[in-house]
Amino acid sequence: MERKLTRCLSVMVAIVAVLALLVPTALAEGPSPEPPGNPSVTFVGVIQAKHSATEWVVSGVTVRLNAQTVVNQQAGPADVGATVQVVGVRQPDRSVLARVIKVLRPPIQLRPVHFAAPIVALPPDGVLGEWTVGTETVVVSDKTRLLPDGVVPAVGDIADVTGFRTSDGKVDARLILIRRPSQVEVEFFGPIQSIGETEWTVRNVRVIITATTEIIGTPQVGLIAEVKGFLQPDRSVVATRIRVREPQSEPVSFQGIIVSKSGEELPAVWGIRPLTSTDLLPSVISVTVTVSTTIDETKGPADVGALVHVVAVPVSVSSAADANAVLVAQRIKVLRPPLNQEITFAGRIDEIHDDYWIVRGIRVLITPETVIDGLPPAVGLMAEVTGTLRTERVVEARHITVREAVPDIMDFTGRVVQKSPIPGTWKIAPDGTLPVIYDIWVTPWTVIVGPVEVGSHVRVIAIRSVSGHMVALKIQDIRATTE
Repeated sequence: MERKLTRCLSVMVAIVAVLALLVPTALAEGPSPEPPGNPSVTFVGVIQAKHSATEWVVSGVTVRLNAQTVVNQQAGPADVGATVQVVGVRQPDRSVLARVIKVLRPPIQLRPVHFAAPIVALPPDGVLGEWTVGTETVVVSDKTRLLPDGVVPAVGDIADVTGFRTSDGKVDARLILIRRPSQVEVEFFGPIQSIGETEWTVRNVRVIITATTEIIGTPQVGLIAEVKGFLQPDRSVVATRIRVREPQSEPVSFQGIIVSKSGEELPAVWGIRPLTSTDLLPSVISVTVTVSTTIDETKGPADVGALVHVVAVPVSVSSAADANAVLVAQRIKVLRPPLNQEITFAGRIDEIHDDYWIVRGIRVLITPETVIDGLPPAVGLMAEVTGTLRTERVVEARHITVREAVPDIMDFTGRVVQKSPIPGTWKIAPDGTLPVIYDIWVTPWTVIVGPVEVGSHVRVIAIRSVSGHMVALKIQDIRATTE
């Protein structure tokens, strides 16, 4: 019995020895275990950017590809906008090294839409649902942002809508700015240029006369009208009160930018665009400058583009030296000489007027010499502007190319001017000579590298949508890249 037990033990030892030799080989042939701290992840998202062949951004997550990554494109191309499933391994920097990327749905081709019109009808049960804005059916969902924050829209309000045209002809709204049609009250004065039963022209502004308009004095072309009323979306004014008086010599003063001169010899008529509250009515004020006008050029020449302080007296159209003149200058003081710096920039067209556009927050002056090519200008399209920087945020355009607005990737460096809690808008001033500050939407999916504070010098990678809004994909403290 003892001999049999010894023999069995010997056999078991031999089996264990053989298994000990086989186990390492079997482990070597099988899949290697995941390294500690690098768990496998699987998620579904939308390709937001493809920085290179080896680095994508999927729903705010940096996804890295290598030679072993399998990209399954049976359902469509893995282009920006496609919905994909990512299977990979989480890396220490929170990126994902992809093993498999499978396209679930190709990019949806949407046509951007931007327009403004009165709200005709709203959903009976609240904000979400279908609105009628002008003649358009606008779909408002939980993805739509309404501004100002907390606004309660009402029928009759002006809705400035940015979104996409869907296959059924409706508009999928992404951003709606609500404006009360009569919320901006203005006051201005000027010579009466024409008089009608329901409409006057005062200082080149269309003034609407209603049954409730209070008129003091007897109107007559050439007299001065002091107008109080509400600014309308078409920049006319519905008057609540008008006082008509004879032209008087009391001086008025304002600051503005010289945008034109009829000649260098005096007398001459200078076109000055005001920077004060009268800018709510964006017209160029024609100022007659005579040999009696005191011109202070201590801080620089009073050339086109200079910022000046004007003291002048109003005149009647009939008595002015120039038919378009509104004021006769007593004193003109140069506050800042023209910058006259050549620049080129691109941005979304926010406003279009006869003599200027607003492009990415910059006032672009349109002159008879401005060459405009490309698509017909329209709000919401992109404009590439080349011209002269006359003063801060004012560019006199020499050439403008208008093109379709498409989402694009912005990659720039700049300094953080203002931060807000996430999600929220940060203000970042880009490096360079263009005096602009970008509003960057920072989300919980934005990758932030390093301690980024106000004043930090950062690199920003963001998506600029067709509506001009910028969403940050990555914000990196430049010091973090050198440490």
